[in-house]
Amino acid sequence: MRLKKLLIATFMIALVGNASALDLSAAQINQFKSLPKAQQEALARQYGVDLDSLMGTSATSTVVEQAPAIVPVAPSPVINVEQAIEKSDDEVAMFGYDVLSGSNMGFTVVDDFPVPLDYQMGPGDIINVQMFGKSTQDVSLKIDRDGTINLPDLGPISVAGQTFEQLRTQVIKVIKQKVIGVDVSVSMGAMRTMQVYIVGEVTQPGAYNVNALTTITQALVASGGVKQSGSLRNIQLKRKGKVVSDFDLYDLLLNGDTAKDIRLSSGDTLFIPTRQNSVTIQGQVTRPAMYELKGRVTMTGLLNMAGGASAQAYLSKVNVRRANSDGVQQLTLDLSTPSDRQFIVADGDEIRLDKVSNSLKNAIAVRGEVARQGALSFKEGMKVSDAIGSIEDGLKQSADLNYALLVRQINQKQDIEVYQFSLLTALTSHTSPDNLLLQEKDQIFVFDNGLEQGYWFGSYSNDKANFTEGVKDINGALFSEREIIDAQTGAVVVKKETTELDIADISDISAAAEQRKINRESLLTPIVDRLKEQSGYLLPAQVIEISGAVKFPGVYPLAVNAKIPSILTAAGGLTESAYLTSAELSHRVTWNGRSVMERVNFSLKDAITGKYPVQISPQDHIIIKSKPGWKEGMVVDLQGEFVFPGTYIFQRGETLKEVIERAGGFTEFAYPDGAILSRERLKRQEAERLKYLNAQLKQEISAMSLRRQGSSVSDPAQAIAIVDQLDKAEPVGRLVVDLNKAMTGDKLANLLLEKGDKLFVPALNPVVSISGEVQYASHHTFNPNLTVEDYIASAGGTKRQADIDRVYIVKANGSVELPNNSFWFSRNYQPLEPGDTIIVPINTDYLDGLSTLSTATQILYQLGVAWSAVKD
Repeated sequence: MRLKKLLIATFMIALVGNASALDLSAAQINQFKSLPKAQQEALARQYGVDLDSLMGTSATSTVVEQAPAIVPVAPSPVINVEQAIEKSDDEVAMFGYDVLSGSNMGFTVVDDFPVPLDYQMGPGDIINVQMFGKSTQDVSLKIDRDGTINLPDLGPISVAGQTFEQLRTQVIKVIKQKVIGVDVSVSMGAMRTMQVYIVGEVTQPGAYNVNALTTITQALVASGGVKQSGSLRNIQLKRKGKVVSDFDLYDLLLNGDTAKDIRLSSGDTLFIPTRQNSVTIQGQVTRPAMYELKGRVTMTGLLNMAGGASAQAYLSKVNVRRANSDGVQQLTLDLSTPSDRQFIVADGDEIRLDKVSNSLKNAIAVRGEVARQGALSFKEGMKVSDAIGSIEDGLKQSADLNYALLVRQINQKQDIEVYQFSLLTALTSHTSPDNLLLQEKDQIFVFDNGLEQGYWFGSYSNDKANFTEGVKDINGALFSEREIIDAQTGAVVVKKETTELDIADISDISAAAEQRKINRESLLTPIVDRLKEQSGYLLPAQVIEISGAVKFPGVYPLAVNAKIPSILTAAGGLTESAYLTSAELSHRVTWNGRSVMERVNFSLKDAITGKYPVQISPQDHIIIKSKPGWKEGMVVDLQGEFVFPGTYIFQRGETLKEVIERAGGFTEFAYPDGAILSRERLKRQEAERLKYLNAQLKQEISAMSLRRQGSSVSDPAQAIAIVDQLDKAEPVGRLVVDLNKAMTGDKLANLLLEKGDKLFVPALNPVVSISGEVQYASHHTFNPNLTVEDYIASAGGTKRQADIDRVYIVKANGSVELPNNSFWFSRNYQPLEPGDTIIVPINTDYLDGLSTLSTATQILYQLGVAWSAVKD
């Protein structure tokens, strides 16, 4: 039986690949003739082949050349990325074309192929219905052109537009309701065939008959694949003259993403346009090939497509040949730098990554923040100062003078060890221990100093606790005097103290600090990775991790004879928040055959000064604690009608009243009742609430849509529109506040400030707004003599779907007044104030029980009002 199936599979592969029975060999035809008559007819019918011509029963018959229908073994073809590289006649690799080649088809005949439950049934599909129990009956039913099936003795059933699962459920339900005492089994029979068109840059363009499970890639395989002149990144599926899917085959090849490899429908057209842009990358990459470009592609993006650079790639000098109107241009890139990694490749570029030299003979290398990085000739007796030169000529201004590394190869396996030293000491005192004696193949790494331009740090000895003069920056401005301890020497250091005038620069400083951290990590990562690679059993990786109140927390190489001060220097030193009294050291030990963590608390100040040295081991983790109560970024933004609006720093425990008084209070035009307070913590909560509400709405809309067939509900278009608005809504985090009470010192109203708060106080705006299910949503001048009913009447009255019993008011401060019909529309009760908004919600019964619409309307309105007031 297994051999027989293999013969059938071989026959049908050949048949589909050749698209003509006349192209089959005599052996293949004989194999087909050995099959039972019924199976021959079924195969010929399914694959669109004229059986008489194939069997040779009529001398005058001709073969109708008809594209094969295909039955996939799996929903998508099995694709190997390595097989996706096809070489042309000149041996230039073309990525992706071999995957769709007709000679590599992965299709066989499978009689019992499972049909997905979401398969869309249509005219021509056949289902098998088996009834057993009180009566037994087995029938095959074909879906007619009008979308119905005709059950014997039970009449027609409409199944148009249903999935296979829905059809099966409906048929079983109908039979059991009308025939008592029977069990019903519904299975899929033969699937319908349909005609699609494959045109453009394909091997065999034309019309093809395929089954209803065929996807874009399977159809392309059946057509023999895409020509090398065709685009793999812009495959268009057109339906009724419109592009319904723009399929990028690279998503499938490189990321395994089949989201856009959708099934075809009858009459669809697959169009393969010509390939426009491509580049070639060769040499030390995982998959050297010619790749098609789509949009702007950087060198980083191209390397990702090529599987990345190999371990032997020499990234400092990458050659790019570019042809333009002036001829061929040769470019050289340094892909170890962030700027060159962002180099934009162009159509026709030829890129080559050469192999790094296997040995560094009679040379050393200098990398990082130096004036001239690269290899240098080595001489016996050479020191760090000889390789770098002077501070002024050999280093960039951004160089870290306190932290540099020397990486040394220690054996034939190219294992390394790391030495840490101070460039400042090495270059100013040539006889100091920091001016290390170099060996052949040594590499010196110089890092970014992490300091802002214009900041100047002056170091003083420990006994000078009182300063006699200030320290100035490069612009001559006098800094505030503030004492901190240098991480390496323990000396007292002067640093610029941040004031309220500096807050405008905080975002720029943060971005610059993040970029410096990236630059630092780009040099450290290869060293740390190499130390981890050479580790083994009983030989832990010579790395250490430091976190907490340091400038650059992370994993660092553990240098020879490293101590706590040197590790702090590697991490950029302590931040202002560092707590010197206590720090924590965690290291791993083996006890009774088990690995456990030990934690040691120590005085950071004593460790820095050397009073109580701390023993350090590989893979230890040092935690630098922050001072109790220390908070950064404690700023509040005051906007609107304040005497002195702006951004203010506050201490933990300050209140609304205190910061408003610091801002000079309110102006004469202020309207505190309409104040808006936006809070970051509430933004996060509100974002989660919006996600939950969005999911709840979609669930109820789906349930309503399923009930539509048997009911008379209206089209839920309004519900879908609200869901779309919720997708776009941004959380505001508005907190309702009463500033009038807060300014009197009321403990409940006078809230404590939180980091990132924004307070907006508008000017008095004597307007009342009407929104929701009214004839004309509008704004009206506030009139204390008008009631809610009067304002609604001025907006043209309510619409038919309005829920009059649930009218509510959004107050100017964000609170909500709920309805009370006993006095709501009474002229003796005046609930309205300037800035209020009357909301007339939709009647949820109007949309068949969509109960959350009113909530969504309220949230969306409040978001809109608040966000338009609170400025970024």
